[in-house]
Amino acid sequence: MSVLLRLTAVVCLAWAVVLLPLKGRLVPAAELTAMARAAANGLGIANLVFAYLFWHAAGEPAAHRGAVYAAIMLSALKTANDLYELLVLMPPNEALPALADLVLSVGLLVGLLEALPRMLAGARSKNL
Repeated sequence: MSVLLRLTAVVCLAWAVVLLPLKGRLVPAAELTAMARAAANGLGIANLVFAYLFWHAAGEPAAHRGAVYAAIMLSALKTANDLYELLVLMPPNEALPALADLVLSVGLLVGLLEALPRMLAGARSKNL
């Protein structure tokens, strides 16, 4: 579980880097409205906080179950959002980032869900 939480933190940190300092290089300045910049900044800050939360929780996942559940919810919601982006919003020539994020989100979601029973069983045995 610790490795999966650290991987989730790294993915969140990567998105924070893309959304905060690199957004102007990835999207032409003419296409970035003030609202889009503000939304990207807010999302980048949130991803930075998530990265810290997951990295910190990886030290002792059983003691930070809330962070583990947050990682599961984040991966599940990102999976749903990426599917919507790919199937409805994105033109095919711009879909590669959403596809890459979908693959990472599904992989992390499956890994976190698969490791959850072992983590909960380990925490239960420590409490006895």
